[in-house]
Amino acid sequence: MDKFLEIVYEGQFEERKMTDKYMEFFKPTLDKLKGILSHELYETIEQEFIDNSVDSNRFYAVEGMKLAIGIMDGTYIPFV
Repeated sequence: MDKFLEIVYEGQFEERKMTDKYMEFFKPTLDKLKGILSHELYETIEQEFIDNSVDSNRFYAVEGMKLAIGIMDGTYIPFV
């Protein structure tokens, strides 16, 4: 089921559009780092921010879809 939801999620977005949006969130931090780090180290850190944010967004999107499916099929049990 998780793999199915990941495929559905990935089909919803164009990678380039998502990367641009992620970069808006991290721009202030990355701008600060750009002035401190060497060019090569900055590029490495920038790519790690992108990769980590994509992984995080994928995880939470899949968890949200699983929650929605649980609510729809009646298997969702709220935390007490």
